[in-house]
Amino acid sequence: MKKLLCCVVALCLLASALPVLAEGAGAHTIETRTLNFYYRDPDTVMPVEVHFIDGSDVPYLALSDWSSVMYGPGDDATEGIIVPTFSMAGNVGTLTREAGYSVDFDCDADTVRFQDFDIYMRDSSDAFMIDMIDGISTEGEDGSVRYFARANDASYERYGTEVTINAGDYGIDFIAEGGECYVPMQTLSDLLMSYSYSDIYYNGEIAYVGGTDAFADENGDLTPMGEIFYSVKPHDRSQSMANFTYNELCLVLDTFYGLKDNHFITSFRELAEETGLAEDLASTDPVDADGALYQLLNLHLDDIHTCMFMTSPASGHDAFANFKDEYGQGQSRMFRNKQVEMYLEARDAVRPDGILPYEEFGNTAYITFDEFDTLPDGVDYYETPLSVETEEDLKNLNTIGLMIYAYRQINRKDSPIENVVLDLSNNRGGDSQAAVYTIAAFLGVCTVNTRNTCSGARVTGNYMIDINLDGRVDEDDMLLTQKRLFCLESCCSFSCGNLVPCAFKESNVVTMLGRASGGGACVVLPLCTADGSSFWLSGPMQLAFLKNGAFYDIDRGAEPDFPLMQPASFYDREALTEFINGIR
Repeated sequence: MKKLLCCVVALCLLASALPVLAEGAGAHTIETRTLNFYYRDPDTVMPVEVHFIDGSDVPYLALSDWSSVMYGPGDDATEGIIVPTFSMAGNVGTLTREAGYSVDFDCDADTVRFQDFDIYMRDSSDAFMIDMIDGISTEGEDGSVRYFARANDASYERYGTEVTINAGDYGIDFIAEGGECYVPMQTLSDLLMSYSYSDIYYNGEIAYVGGTDAFADENGDLTPMGEIFYSVKPHDRSQSMANFTYNELCLVLDTFYGLKDNHFITSFRELAEETGLAEDLASTDPVDADGALYQLLNLHLDDIHTCMFMTSPASGHDAFANFKDEYGQGQSRMFRNKQVEMYLEARDAVRPDGILPYEEFGNTAYITFDEFDTLPDGVDYYETPLSVETEEDLKNLNTIGLMIYAYRQINRKDSPIENVVLDLSNNRGGDSQAAVYTIAAFLGVCTVNTRNTCSGARVTGNYMIDINLDGRVDEDDMLLTQKRLFCLESCCSFSCGNLVPCAFKESNVVTMLGRASGGGACVVLPLCTADGSSFWLSGPMQLAFLKNGAFYDIDRGAEPDFPLMQPASFYDREALTEFINGIR
Protein backbone atom coordinates (compact mmCIF):
# COMPACT_ATOMS: atom_id res chain seq x y z
CA MET A 1 0.00 0.00 0.00
CA LYS A 2 2.85 2.35 0.87
CA LYS A 3 4.52 1.62 -2.50
CA LEU A 4 1.22 2.20 -4.31
CA LEU A 5 0.77 5.56 -2.56
CA CYS A 6 4.28 6.61 -3.55
CA CYS A 7 3.57 5.70 -7.19
CA VAL A 8 0.36 7.75 -7.17
CA VAL A 9 2.14 10.77 -5.71
CA ALA A 10 4.98 10.45 -8.26
CA LEU A 11 2.51 10.26 -11.15
CA CYS A 12 0.68 13.33 -9.87
CA LEU A 13 3.94 15.27 -9.64
CA LEU A 14 4.93 14.15 -13.18
CA ALA A 15 1.56 15.17 -14.55
CA SER A 16 1.86 18.64 -13.05
CA ALA A 17 5.20 19.13 -14.83
CA LEU A 18 3.84 18.28 -18.32
CA PRO A 19 2.40 20.93 -20.73
CA VAL A 20 -1.33 21.42 -20.45
CA LEU A 21 -3.11 19.75 -23.37
CA ALA A 22 -6.20 21.18 -24.98
CA GLU A 23 -9.34 19.34 -23.99
CA GLY A 24 -10.82 16.64 -26.20
CA ALA A 25 -9.70 13.48 -27.91
CA GLY A 26 -6.50 13.81 -29.93
CA ALA A 27 -5.53 17.10 -28.27
CA HIS A 28 -2.17 18.68 -29.16
CA THR A 29 0.19 21.18 -27.63
CA ILE A 30 0.33 24.24 -29.88
CA GLU A 31 3.02 26.88 -29.46
CA THR A 32 2.31 30.17 -31.21
CA ARG A 33 5.00 32.62 -32.27
CA THR A 34 4.82 35.88 -34.19
CA LEU A 35 7.18 36.03 -37.17
CA ASN A 36 7.88 38.80 -39.65
CA PHE A 37 6.62 38.03 -43.15
CA TYR A 38 8.22 40.10 -45.93
CA TYR A 39 6.26 40.87 -49.08
CA ARG A 40 8.09 41.73 -52.32
CA ASP A 41 10.82 43.82 -50.66
CA PRO A 42 12.48 44.50 -47.29
CA ASP A 43 10.24 47.51 -46.60
CA THR A 44 6.93 45.64 -46.71
CA VAL A 45 6.59 43.58 -43.54
CA MET A 46 3.63 42.07 -41.71
CA PRO A 47 3.65 40.18 -38.38
CA VAL A 48 2.02 36.75 -38.70
CA GLU A 49 1.17 34.18 -36.05
CA VAL A 50 2.83 30.85 -36.86
CA HIS A 51 2.09 27.68 -34.92
CA PHE A 52 4.25 24.71 -33.94
CA ILE A 53 2.60 21.43 -33.04
CA ASP A 54 3.74 19.05 -30.28
CA GLY A 55 7.28 20.43 -30.09
CA SER A 56 8.05 20.14 -33.82
CA ASP A 57 9.81 23.02 -35.61
CA VAL A 58 7.65 22.59 -38.74
CA PRO A 59 5.56 25.80 -39.03
CA TYR A 60 1.77 25.64 -39.37
CA LEU A 61 -0.71 28.40 -40.21
CA ALA A 62 -4.27 28.74 -38.98
CA LEU A 63 -6.53 28.37 -42.02
CA SER A 64 -8.60 31.35 -40.84
CA ASP A 65 -5.48 33.53 -41.33
CA TRP A 66 -4.71 32.24 -44.82
CA SER A 67 -6.25 35.03 -46.88
CA SER A 68 -4.40 37.76 -45.01
CA VAL A 69 -1.12 35.81 -45.27
CA MET A 70 -1.55 35.14 -48.99
CA TYR A 71 -2.39 38.70 -50.03
CA GLY A 72 -0.29 40.57 -47.46
CA PRO A 73 -0.50 44.09 -46.04
CA GLY A 74 -1.78 47.25 -47.66
CA ASP A 75 -5.15 48.63 -48.62
CA ASP A 76 -4.66 47.59 -52.25
CA ALA A 77 -3.51 44.01 -51.53
CA THR A 78 -6.91 42.56 -52.36
CA GLU A 79 -8.21 45.25 -54.71
CA GLY A 80 -10.42 43.60 -57.33
CA ILE A 81 -10.02 40.20 -55.66
CA ILE A 82 -12.78 38.16 -54.05
CA VAL A 83 -10.96 36.88 -50.97
CA PRO A 84 -11.70 33.30 -49.85
CA THR A 85 -13.76 33.00 -46.67
CA PHE A 86 -12.99 30.49 -43.91
CA SER A 87 -15.47 28.20 -42.19
CA MET A 88 -15.17 25.17 -39.91
CA ALA A 89 -17.57 22.22 -39.77
CA GLY A 90 -16.52 19.55 -37.33
CA ASN A 91 -12.91 18.76 -38.11
CA VAL A 92 -13.03 20.07 -41.69
CA GLY A 93 -11.74 23.57 -42.48
CA THR A 94 -13.00 25.15 -45.70
CA LEU A 95 -11.92 28.10 -47.85
CA THR A 96 -14.66 29.28 -50.21
CA ARG A 97 -14.31 31.56 -53.23
CA GLU A 98 -16.96 33.22 -55.40
CA ALA A 99 -19.88 31.10 -56.67
CA GLY A 100 -19.31 28.71 -53.78
CA TYR A 101 -16.21 26.96 -55.13
CA SER A 102 -14.22 25.62 -52.19
CA VAL A 103 -11.25 23.65 -50.93
CA ASP A 104 -11.66 21.44 -47.84
CA PHE A 105 -8.95 20.41 -45.37
CA ASP A 106 -10.14 17.29 -43.54
CA CYS A 107 -8.17 16.97 -40.31
CA ASP A 108 -9.40 13.42 -39.64
CA ALA A 109 -8.52 12.00 -43.06
CA ASP A 110 -5.64 14.46 -43.68
CA THR A 111 -6.93 15.16 -47.18
CA VAL A 112 -7.29 18.27 -49.32
CA ARG A 113 -10.38 18.26 -51.55
CA PHE A 114 -10.94 20.77 -54.36
CA GLN A 115 -14.52 20.93 -55.56
CA ASP A 116 -13.15 22.32 -58.85
CA PHE A 117 -9.41 22.87 -58.84
CA ASP A 118 -9.19 25.08 -61.93
CA ILE A 119 -12.04 27.43 -61.04
CA TYR A 120 -10.82 27.77 -57.47
CA MET A 121 -7.32 28.67 -58.69
CA ARG A 122 -8.10 31.00 -61.55
CA ASP A 123 -7.80 34.77 -61.34
CA SER A 124 -11.12 36.51 -60.76
CA SER A 125 -10.70 38.48 -64.01
CA ASP A 126 -9.96 35.48 -66.24
CA ALA A 127 -12.46 34.71 -68.98
CA PHE A 128 -11.31 31.11 -69.44
CA MET A 129 -10.91 28.37 -66.87
CA ILE A 130 -7.24 28.14 -67.95
CA ASP A 131 -6.22 31.49 -69.41
CA MET A 132 -2.90 32.10 -71.19
CA ILE A 133 -3.18 35.87 -70.73
CA ASP A 134 -3.99 35.46 -67.06
CA GLY A 135 -4.79 38.68 -65.24
CA ILE A 136 -4.67 40.90 -68.35
CA SER A 137 -7.37 43.56 -68.64
CA THR A 138 -8.43 43.66 -72.30
CA GLU A 139 -10.86 46.57 -72.10
CA GLY A 140 -10.28 50.29 -71.78
CA GLU A 141 -12.44 52.61 -69.68
CA ASP A 142 -14.44 53.55 -72.77
CA GLY A 143 -15.06 49.91 -73.72
CA SER A 144 -12.35 49.85 -76.39
CA VAL A 145 -9.99 46.89 -76.87
CA ARG A 146 -6.52 47.11 -75.32
CA TYR A 147 -3.98 44.88 -77.08
CA PHE A 148 -5.94 41.61 -76.61
CA ALA A 149 -9.48 40.32 -77.04
CA ARG A 150 -10.71 36.95 -75.85
CA ALA A 151 -12.92 35.20 -78.40
CA ASN A 152 -15.16 33.59 -75.78
CA ASP A 153 -17.81 32.30 -78.16
CA ALA A 154 -15.29 30.35 -80.22
CA SER A 155 -13.48 28.81 -77.26
CA TYR A 156 -14.02 25.45 -75.59
CA GLU A 157 -13.93 24.32 -71.96
CA ARG A 158 -14.21 20.88 -70.40
CA TYR A 159 -14.32 20.82 -66.62
CA GLY A 160 -11.98 18.52 -64.75
CA THR A 161 -12.78 15.98 -62.06
CA GLU A 162 -12.87 16.68 -58.33
CA VAL A 163 -9.30 16.67 -56.98
CA THR A 164 -8.48 15.05 -53.63
CA ILE A 165 -4.90 15.02 -52.37
CA ASN A 166 -4.18 12.59 -49.54
CA ALA A 167 -1.55 14.32 -47.43
CA GLY A 168 -1.84 11.53 -44.84
CA ASP A 169 -0.25 9.14 -47.34
CA TYR A 170 2.85 11.31 -47.07
CA GLY A 171 2.82 11.45 -43.26
CA ILE A 172 1.52 15.04 -43.22
CA ASP A 173 -1.00 15.91 -40.50
CA PHE A 174 -3.68 18.58 -40.40
CA ILE A 175 -4.81 19.62 -36.93
CA ALA A 176 -8.30 20.59 -35.76
CA GLU A 177 -8.17 22.33 -32.40
CA GLY A 178 -10.44 24.85 -30.69
CA GLY A 179 -12.57 25.53 -33.75
CA GLU A 180 -9.51 26.15 -35.92
CA CYS A 181 -7.81 24.18 -38.68
CA TYR A 182 -4.00 24.15 -38.69
CA VAL A 183 -2.17 23.23 -41.91
CA PRO A 184 1.60 23.14 -42.56
CA MET A 185 2.67 26.46 -44.03
CA GLN A 186 4.54 24.75 -46.86
CA THR A 187 1.49 22.67 -47.85
CA LEU A 188 -0.58 25.84 -48.14
CA SER A 189 2.16 27.54 -50.13
CA ASP A 190 2.48 24.60 -52.54
CA LEU A 191 -1.20 23.89 -53.09
CA LEU A 192 -2.81 27.34 -52.87
CA MET A 193 -0.15 29.93 -53.66
CA SER A 194 2.35 28.60 -56.21
CA TYR A 195 -0.19 28.96 -59.04
CA SER A 196 0.03 32.72 -58.62
CA TYR A 197 3.82 32.53 -59.15
CA SER A 198 4.43 33.22 -55.51
CA ASP A 199 5.56 31.03 -52.61
CA ILE A 200 6.31 31.26 -48.91
CA TYR A 201 10.06 30.96 -48.29
CA TYR A 202 11.02 30.19 -44.69
CA ASN A 203 14.50 30.35 -43.15
CA GLY A 204 13.61 29.41 -39.57
CA GLU A 205 13.39 33.01 -38.36
CA ILE A 206 11.42 34.99 -40.97
CA ALA A 207 9.33 34.25 -44.06
CA TYR A 208 9.24 35.87 -47.48
CA VAL A 209 6.14 35.84 -49.71
CA GLY A 210 6.81 36.32 -53.41
CA GLY A 211 9.03 35.05 -56.20
CA THR A 212 12.58 33.72 -56.07
CA ASP A 213 13.83 36.57 -58.24
CA ALA A 214 13.70 38.81 -55.15
CA PHE A 215 16.74 37.02 -53.64
CA ALA A 216 19.40 37.41 -56.35
CA ASP A 217 20.12 39.59 -59.38
CA GLU A 218 20.91 38.34 -62.89
CA ASN A 219 24.57 37.83 -61.87
CA GLY A 220 23.61 35.64 -58.94
CA ASP A 221 24.53 38.24 -56.32
CA LEU A 222 22.20 38.58 -53.34
CA THR A 223 19.75 41.48 -53.30
CA PRO A 224 18.89 43.30 -50.04
CA MET A 225 15.97 40.87 -49.61
CA GLY A 226 18.30 37.97 -50.33
CA GLU A 227 20.74 39.24 -47.70
CA ILE A 228 17.95 39.15 -45.12
CA PHE A 229 16.76 35.69 -46.16
CA TYR A 230 20.26 34.19 -46.13
CA SER A 231 21.37 36.02 -42.97
CA VAL A 232 20.89 32.89 -40.82
CA LYS A 233 24.01 30.80 -40.31
CA PRO A 234 24.15 27.43 -42.11
CA HIS A 235 22.95 24.72 -39.75
CA ASP A 236 21.73 21.14 -39.60
CA ARG A 237 18.02 20.50 -39.90
CA SER A 238 16.06 18.75 -37.17
CA GLN A 239 14.90 15.26 -38.07
CA SER A 240 11.28 16.39 -37.98
CA MET A 241 12.01 19.23 -40.45
CA ALA A 242 14.07 16.92 -42.66
CA ASN A 243 11.33 14.30 -42.78
CA PHE A 244 8.59 16.83 -43.40
CA THR A 245 10.57 18.57 -46.16
CA TYR A 246 11.07 15.26 -47.98
CA ASN A 247 7.45 14.19 -47.54
CA GLU A 248 6.06 17.53 -48.71
CA LEU A 249 8.42 17.50 -51.70
CA CYS A 250 7.09 14.09 -52.75
CA LEU A 251 3.49 15.32 -52.33
CA VAL A 252 3.92 18.42 -54.50
CA LEU A 253 5.89 16.60 -57.21
CA ASP A 254 3.36 13.76 -57.38
CA THR A 255 0.54 16.30 -57.59
CA PHE A 256 1.93 18.91 -59.96
CA TYR A 257 4.67 17.46 -62.18
CA GLY A 258 3.11 17.73 -65.63
CA LEU A 259 5.36 15.19 -67.35
CA LYS A 260 4.91 12.24 -64.98
CA ASP A 261 3.36 10.07 -67.69
CA ASN A 262 6.08 11.00 -70.21
CA HIS A 263 8.74 9.96 -67.69
CA PHE A 264 6.86 6.82 -66.59
CA ILE A 265 6.80 8.03 -62.97
CA THR A 266 4.11 6.61 -60.71
CA SER A 267 5.52 7.88 -57.40
CA PHE A 268 8.31 10.32 -56.58
CA ARG A 269 9.05 8.42 -53.39
CA GLU A 270 9.70 5.37 -55.58
CA LEU A 271 11.83 7.46 -57.94
CA ALA A 272 13.88 8.80 -55.02
CA GLU A 273 14.47 5.25 -53.81
CA GLU A 274 15.26 3.89 -57.29
CA THR A 275 17.84 6.65 -57.85
CA GLY A 276 19.40 6.23 -54.41
CA LEU A 277 18.46 9.76 -53.33
CA ALA A 278 15.82 9.07 -50.67
CA GLU A 279 18.20 8.94 -47.72
CA ASP A 280 19.93 12.22 -48.60
CA LEU A 281 16.64 13.99 -49.36
CA ALA A 282 15.58 13.23 -45.76
CA SER A 283 19.01 13.93 -44.26
CA THR A 284 19.52 16.36 -41.41
CA ASP A 285 22.53 17.67 -43.37
CA PRO A 286 20.96 20.35 -45.60
CA VAL A 287 23.82 20.31 -48.13
CA ASP A 288 23.29 16.58 -48.68
CA ALA A 289 19.56 17.20 -49.07
CA ASP A 290 20.05 20.09 -51.51
CA GLY A 291 22.57 18.05 -53.49
CA ALA A 292 20.04 15.22 -53.76
CA LEU A 293 17.34 17.69 -54.85
CA TYR A 294 19.66 19.04 -57.56
CA GLN A 295 20.32 15.51 -58.84
CA LEU A 296 16.63 14.59 -58.80
CA LEU A 297 15.59 17.65 -60.79
CA ASN A 298 18.55 18.39 -63.06
CA LEU A 299 19.79 14.87 -63.79
CA HIS A 300 16.89 12.45 -63.40
CA LEU A 301 13.95 14.57 -64.56
CA ASP A 302 16.24 16.44 -66.97
CA ASP A 303 13.55 18.50 -68.68
CA ILE A 304 14.74 22.03 -69.31
CA HIS A 305 11.87 23.72 -67.45
CA THR A 306 12.65 21.71 -64.31
CA CYS A 307 15.75 22.72 -62.38
CA MET A 308 17.02 23.70 -58.98
CA PHE A 309 17.36 27.44 -58.53
CA MET A 310 18.82 28.21 -55.09
CA THR A 311 19.89 26.24 -52.02
CA SER A 312 18.28 26.66 -48.62
CA PRO A 313 19.53 29.15 -46.02
CA ALA A 314 20.39 26.10 -43.89
CA SER A 315 22.91 25.11 -46.60
CA GLY A 316 24.00 28.67 -47.32
CA HIS A 317 23.69 30.66 -50.52
CA ASP A 318 27.11 29.57 -51.87
CA ALA A 319 26.49 25.82 -51.56
CA PHE A 320 24.76 25.66 -54.96
CA ALA A 321 27.92 26.73 -56.83
CA ASN A 322 29.57 23.33 -56.40
CA PHE A 323 26.67 21.14 -57.53
CA LYS A 324 27.20 21.48 -61.28
CA ASP A 325 30.87 20.46 -61.01
CA GLU A 326 30.15 17.72 -58.48
CA TYR A 327 27.10 16.14 -60.11
CA GLY A 328 27.18 17.34 -63.72
CA GLN A 329 24.11 17.79 -65.92
CA GLY A 330 21.46 15.54 -67.41
CA GLN A 331 21.85 14.22 -70.94
CA SER A 332 19.09 16.40 -72.42
CA ARG A 333 20.45 19.51 -70.77
CA MET A 334 24.00 18.86 -71.99
CA PHE A 335 22.77 18.25 -75.56
CA ARG A 336 20.66 21.39 -75.61
CA ASN A 337 23.46 23.57 -74.22
CA LYS A 338 25.77 22.35 -76.99
CA GLN A 339 23.11 23.05 -79.62
CA VAL A 340 22.46 26.55 -78.32
CA GLU A 341 26.17 27.29 -78.43
CA MET A 342 26.44 25.90 -81.98
CA TYR A 343 23.56 28.00 -83.34
CA LEU A 344 24.77 31.17 -81.64
CA GLU A 345 28.28 30.66 -83.04
CA ALA A 346 26.85 30.06 -86.52
CA ARG A 347 24.80 33.24 -86.32
CA ASP A 348 27.78 35.29 -85.18
CA ALA A 349 29.94 33.85 -87.96
CA VAL A 350 27.41 34.59 -90.71
CA ARG A 351 26.31 37.95 -89.28
CA PRO A 352 29.29 39.30 -87.30
CA ASP A 353 27.68 42.75 -87.06
CA GLY A 354 24.54 41.23 -85.54
CA ILE A 355 20.96 40.79 -86.68
CA LEU A 356 18.41 43.54 -86.17
CA PRO A 357 15.00 42.52 -84.75
CA TYR A 358 13.37 43.68 -88.01
CA GLU A 359 15.10 43.49 -91.39
CA GLU A 360 14.06 43.40 -95.03
CA PHE A 361 15.80 41.49 -97.82
CA GLY A 362 14.09 42.16 -101.12
CA ASN A 363 10.50 41.02 -100.85
CA THR A 364 11.00 39.27 -97.49
CA ALA A 365 10.75 40.67 -93.95
CA TYR A 366 12.57 38.94 -91.07
CA ILE A 367 11.48 39.33 -87.44
CA THR A 368 14.08 37.97 -85.01
CA PHE A 369 14.19 37.81 -81.21
CA ASP A 370 15.55 35.32 -78.69
CA GLU A 371 13.09 35.83 -75.83
CA PHE A 372 9.40 36.67 -75.49
CA ASP A 373 9.07 39.66 -73.21
CA THR A 374 5.92 41.54 -72.35
CA LEU A 375 5.19 45.23 -72.04
CA PRO A 376 7.39 46.85 -69.39
CA ASP A 377 5.69 48.69 -66.54
CA GLY A 378 4.77 52.20 -67.60
CA VAL A 379 4.79 51.47 -71.36
CA ASP A 380 1.42 52.18 -72.99
CA TYR A 381 1.33 52.50 -76.76
CA TYR A 382 -2.24 53.82 -76.63
CA GLU A 383 -1.14 56.77 -74.52
CA THR A 384 2.35 57.27 -76.00
CA PRO A 385 2.58 56.17 -79.66
CA LEU A 386 5.35 53.75 -80.57
CA SER A 387 8.36 55.58 -82.01
CA VAL A 388 11.41 53.92 -83.60
CA GLU A 389 13.94 56.39 -84.98
CA THR A 390 17.26 54.57 -84.53
CA GLU A 391 18.61 51.03 -84.62
CA GLU A 392 19.04 51.27 -80.86
CA ASP A 393 15.32 52.04 -80.48
CA LEU A 394 14.57 48.94 -82.56
CA LYS A 395 16.88 46.73 -80.50
CA ASN A 396 15.25 47.89 -77.27
CA LEU A 397 11.67 47.06 -78.27
CA ASN A 398 9.79 44.50 -76.23
CA THR A 399 8.11 41.67 -78.16
CA ILE A 400 4.69 43.31 -78.41
CA GLY A 401 6.24 46.61 -79.49
CA LEU A 402 8.34 44.79 -82.10
CA MET A 403 5.30 43.04 -83.56
CA ILE A 404 3.44 46.36 -83.78
CA TYR A 405 6.42 47.99 -85.49
CA ALA A 406 6.93 45.09 -87.91
CA TYR A 407 3.22 45.05 -88.78
CA ARG A 408 3.37 48.74 -89.70
CA GLN A 409 6.49 48.33 -91.81
CA ILE A 410 5.21 45.29 -93.66
CA ASN A 411 1.87 46.95 -94.46
CA ARG A 412 3.15 50.45 -95.20
CA LYS A 413 2.16 52.13 -98.47
CA ASP A 414 3.97 50.65 -101.50
CA SER A 415 5.53 47.96 -99.31
CA PRO A 416 7.51 45.38 -101.35
CA ILE A 417 7.00 42.67 -98.70
CA GLU A 418 5.43 39.42 -99.87
CA ASN A 419 7.03 36.99 -97.42
CA VAL A 420 7.25 37.31 -93.62
CA VAL A 421 9.67 35.14 -91.64
CA LEU A 422 9.64 34.81 -87.85
CA ASP A 423 13.08 33.61 -86.72
CA LEU A 424 12.78 31.68 -83.44
CA SER A 425 15.87 29.55 -84.04
CA ASN A 426 17.54 30.81 -80.86
CA ASN A 427 14.42 31.61 -78.87
CA ARG A 428 14.44 29.96 -75.45
CA GLY A 429 10.99 31.10 -74.32
CA GLY A 430 9.67 33.79 -72.02
CA ASP A 431 6.33 35.47 -71.45
CA SER A 432 3.21 33.59 -72.60
CA GLN A 433 1.21 36.79 -73.19
CA ALA A 434 3.83 37.96 -75.70
CA ALA A 435 3.71 34.53 -77.38
CA VAL A 436 -0.09 34.76 -77.71
CA TYR A 437 0.29 38.23 -79.24
CA THR A 438 2.84 36.93 -81.76
CA ILE A 439 0.69 33.99 -82.83
CA ALA A 440 -2.37 36.21 -83.28
CA ALA A 441 -0.33 38.72 -85.32
CA PHE A 442 0.51 35.98 -87.83
CA LEU A 443 -2.71 33.99 -87.84
CA GLY A 444 -5.37 36.56 -86.99
CA VAL A 445 -6.56 34.32 -84.18
CA CYS A 446 -4.31 32.62 -81.60
CA THR A 447 -5.61 29.23 -80.49
CA VAL A 448 -4.01 27.68 -77.40
CA ASN A 449 -4.97 24.19 -76.24
CA THR A 450 -4.22 23.49 -72.58
CA ARG A 451 -4.98 20.58 -70.28
CA ASN A 452 -4.44 20.32 -66.55
CA THR A 453 -2.71 17.03 -65.78
CA CYS A 454 -3.85 17.32 -62.15
CA SER A 455 -7.58 17.83 -62.72
CA GLY A 456 -8.04 16.64 -66.30
CA ALA A 457 -9.63 19.95 -67.36
CA ARG A 458 -9.22 20.94 -71.01
CA VAL A 459 -9.48 24.41 -72.54
CA THR A 460 -9.14 25.69 -76.07
CA GLY A 461 -8.74 29.44 -75.73
CA ASN A 462 -8.97 31.76 -78.73
CA TYR A 463 -7.45 35.23 -78.67
CA MET A 464 -7.32 38.12 -81.11
CA ILE A 465 -5.32 41.33 -80.94
CA ASP A 466 -5.55 45.02 -81.75
CA ILE A 467 -2.19 45.36 -83.51
CA ASN A 468 -2.95 48.65 -85.27
CA LEU A 469 -3.94 50.19 -81.90
CA ASP A 470 -7.25 51.67 -83.05
CA GLY A 471 -9.11 50.24 -80.04
CA ARG A 472 -10.98 47.51 -81.89
CA VAL A 473 -10.37 44.12 -83.49
CA ASP A 474 -11.27 43.83 -87.16
CA GLU A 475 -9.87 42.80 -90.54
CA ASP A 476 -7.32 45.64 -90.41
CA ASP A 477 -5.55 43.71 -87.63
CA MET A 478 -5.23 40.60 -89.81
CA LEU A 479 -3.29 41.87 -92.82
CA LEU A 480 -0.34 39.51 -92.24
CA THR A 481 -2.62 36.62 -93.12
CA GLN A 482 -2.48 37.89 -96.71
CA LYS A 483 1.29 37.38 -96.87
CA ARG A 484 3.29 34.19 -97.33
CA LEU A 485 4.26 33.25 -93.78
CA PHE A 486 7.29 31.30 -92.59
CA CYS A 487 8.90 30.36 -89.28
CA LEU A 488 12.52 29.40 -88.59
CA GLU A 489 12.78 26.85 -85.79
CA SER A 490 15.50 24.66 -84.29
CA CYS A 491 16.07 22.37 -81.32
CA CYS A 492 16.94 25.57 -79.41
CA SER A 493 13.35 26.84 -79.83
CA PHE A 494 12.03 26.01 -76.37
CA SER A 495 9.03 26.76 -74.13
CA CYS A 496 7.18 29.72 -75.73
CA GLY A 497 9.77 29.39 -78.50
CA ASN A 498 8.24 25.93 -79.01
CA LEU A 499 4.60 26.92 -78.42
CA VAL A 500 4.59 29.38 -81.32
CA PRO A 501 6.00 26.92 -83.92
CA CYS A 502 3.54 24.28 -82.70
CA ALA A 503 0.63 26.71 -83.10
CA PHE A 504 1.89 27.61 -86.58
CA LYS A 505 2.29 23.94 -87.50
CA GLU A 506 -1.24 23.13 -86.32
CA SER A 507 -2.64 26.02 -88.37
CA ASN A 508 -1.36 24.69 -91.72
CA VAL A 509 -0.89 28.34 -92.67
CA VAL A 510 2.75 29.00 -91.77
CA THR A 511 5.54 27.11 -93.57
CA MET A 512 8.06 25.72 -91.07
CA LEU A 513 11.78 25.89 -91.91
CA GLY A 514 14.78 24.43 -90.07
CA ARG A 515 14.78 21.58 -87.55
CA ALA A 516 12.16 20.32 -85.09
CA SER A 517 11.56 22.72 -82.21
CA GLY A 518 12.89 21.83 -78.80
CA GLY A 519 9.77 21.09 -76.75
CA GLY A 520 8.78 22.36 -73.34
CA ALA A 521 5.10 21.48 -73.11
CA CYS A 522 4.32 22.55 -69.56
CA VAL A 523 4.02 26.01 -68.06
CA VAL A 524 6.71 26.56 -65.43
CA LEU A 525 5.60 26.34 -61.79
CA PRO A 526 7.91 28.01 -59.22
CA LEU A 527 8.19 26.07 -55.95
CA CYS A 528 10.26 25.88 -52.79
CA THR A 529 10.96 23.38 -50.05
CA ALA A 530 9.91 23.74 -46.42
CA ASP A 531 13.42 24.88 -45.43
CA GLY A 532 13.77 27.45 -48.22
CA SER A 533 15.40 25.78 -51.26
CA SER A 534 13.83 26.99 -54.50
CA PHE A 535 13.27 25.28 -57.84
CA TRP A 536 11.25 25.38 -61.04
CA LEU A 537 9.01 22.58 -62.21
CA SER A 538 7.21 21.65 -65.41
CA GLY A 539 3.78 22.24 -63.88
CA PRO A 540 0.40 20.66 -64.60
CA MET A 541 -0.66 23.22 -67.24
CA GLN A 542 0.28 21.25 -70.34
CA LEU A 543 0.12 22.80 -73.81
CA ALA A 544 -1.21 20.58 -76.56
CA PHE A 545 -1.90 19.97 -80.23
CA LEU A 546 -5.58 19.42 -81.00
CA LYS A 547 -6.17 16.57 -83.44
CA ASN A 548 -9.62 15.07 -84.08
CA GLY A 549 -10.84 16.51 -80.79
CA ALA A 550 -8.00 14.95 -78.75
CA PHE A 551 -5.21 16.78 -76.91
CA TYR A 552 -1.60 15.69 -77.56
CA ASP A 553 1.16 17.46 -75.63
CA ILE A 554 3.69 19.49 -77.62
CA ASP A 555 6.79 18.29 -75.77
CA ARG A 556 8.19 16.62 -78.89
CA GLY A 557 8.08 19.89 -80.83
CA ALA A 558 6.96 20.80 -84.34
CA GLU A 559 8.57 19.14 -87.36
CA PRO A 560 9.71 21.45 -90.19
CA ASP A 561 8.12 21.37 -93.61
CA PHE A 562 11.52 22.10 -95.18
CA PRO A 563 14.62 21.05 -93.22
CA LEU A 564 17.71 23.25 -93.15
CA MET A 565 20.69 21.02 -92.56
CA GLN A 566 23.37 23.51 -91.47
CA PRO A 567 22.97 26.17 -88.75
CA ALA A 568 24.64 28.73 -91.00
CA SER A 569 21.76 28.32 -93.48
CA PHE A 570 19.39 29.92 -90.96
CA TYR A 571 21.23 33.25 -91.04
CA ASP A 572 22.33 33.74 -94.65
CA ARG A 573 19.34 35.93 -95.38
CA GLU A 574 20.08 36.46 -99.09
CA ALA A 575 20.28 32.74 -99.78
CA LEU A 576 17.32 32.01 -97.53
CA THR A 577 15.20 34.63 -99.29
CA GLU A 578 16.00 33.02 -102.64
CA PHE A 579 15.10 29.60 -101.22
CA ILE A 580 11.78 30.91 -99.82
CA ASN A 581 10.82 32.48 -103.12
CA GLY A 582 11.34 29.08 -104.74
CA ILE A 583 8.83 27.37 -102.45
CA ARG A 584 5.48 27.06 -104.23
